[in-house]
Amino acid sequence: MHNLSLNIINNNSKASRILDMLRFFSALVVFLFHFYIPLPGYQAVMVFFVLSGYFISSTILSSMKKNRWSWPDYLLKRLTRLWIVLIPSLILTLMWGKIQLSLFGAHNLSEYLDFKTFLGNLFFLQGIMVKPYGLNGPLWSLSYEFWYYILFPCLILLICSPRNLTKMVYAFVFILTSVFVGKRIISYFLLWLLGALIVIIKPLKLKNKFINHVILILSFLAVLFSMNYKSSWETFFPDLRVGIASAIFIYLVISIYNDDTASAKFSISKQLAGFSYTLYLTHYPLATLITVWRFSPLWPFTKTTLLVKAVFAISVFLFAFIIALCTEKHTDRIRKILGKCISGSKAAEIKLPLTDTR
Repeated sequence: MHNLSLNIINNNSKASRILDMLRFFSALVVFLFHFYIPLPGYQAVMVFFVLSGYFISSTILSSMKKNRWSWPDYLLKRLTRLWIVLIPSLILTLMWGKIQLSLFGAHNLSEYLDFKTFLGNLFFLQGIMVKPYGLNGPLWSLSYEFWYYILFPCLILLICSPRNLTKMVYAFVFILTSVFVGKRIISYFLLWLLGALIVIIKPLKLKNKFINHVILILSFLAVLFSMNYKSSWETFFPDLRVGIASAIFIYLVISIYNDDTASAKFSISKQLAGFSYTLYLTHYPLATLITVWRFSPLWPFTKTTLLVKAVFAISVFLFAFIIALCTEKHTDRIRKILGKCISGSKAAEIKLPLTDTR
């Protein structure tokens, strides 16, 4: 592990800015898809998986290489990152769901607003033991992410631990977790691992800038082409195709632009990426409420024009941005506070070397 060369992104590089925009646009595609714009919303989640695999595995492998690995520190950072948006999102899902039921009456939504389902989603059991809370569709991928956060360190420690007993313990935990989460979540772990694979592959270095850009453009077109299929829960291999194309594109972005420092200190891409997780989790219940309202007698417009749809979509987008200012923006601050409470000031000073992703 100590001699392993890691292909880690520089935070101030052009590559970092490009991947931030990729992260934001993936969330935006999901958002627009739920406002009935014909975009590959489901497939965009596959891009999220690969990005997450790259960034999270980078932090894990980097900390292990530096002998700074710690399960408590790691879990504190991961759970803080997830819960700081998830908990408000679940509460908002309940609020919008209750409003929808009170205004528009009978709907099976009430079956998914119980406390058991709330707790199941809080502890990332949606798709395993419970349904997504309040039929908030995007919650499905969050359980995948969390269990990948557990599985990957177990896999690496299984491989790299010097003691056989430790290897056996991590093998047991990995197998037990795999059986618990089920075949589908484990199969999509392959997509997540594609991102992790980028970390251990040496960057491609071609001196000719023109060839670099041609290859990058072609790889981006391959990503778009790979998304050209109808979404389905039975389409793993087309999803894998999206994952492979996305991994190649991300790898090329890092190879070509990681050594180029971004000129501007202020980064609009980082600002946009900084609320992509909130946008992803909070928009769907409100978008559903608007849709149900639209087809009810209470809808105030005789004709739903494109302008009306745009106004509502922008309103939901701004709503998510405001929620992010109250939640996601304060992730590092909450981590430090919790770190001091749980592990003391020394643990609180440990910072992630990379930008988080969702």
